[in-house]
Amino acid sequence: MAADLRDTGVTVNLLLPAGATVAGMLPLDAAPEGQGFEGQGFLEPAVMGPPIVWLASDDAAGVHDERIVAVEFERWLRGRNGTR
Repeated sequence: MAADLRDTGVTVNLLLPAGATVAGMLPLDAAPEGQGFEGQGFLEPAVMGPPIVWLASDDAAGVHDERIVAVEFERWLRGRNGTR
């Protein structure tokens, strides 16, 4: 989709939480000992908030075809801005 829309002015990005979230789609006891994706506990849906707000802002103008992991958003953004 990103390739199809590249020259249209529409930006397309992929935002992943980085694990199973407490969103009612999975029972909280779905994984052994309450563990979620890759040994993590289940994530709260709020983890998606900061990257969603940023993607909807003017600061994200021109950001296209990026894979953003919500739990790593701050580090990703620092890398994008050239700060560590």
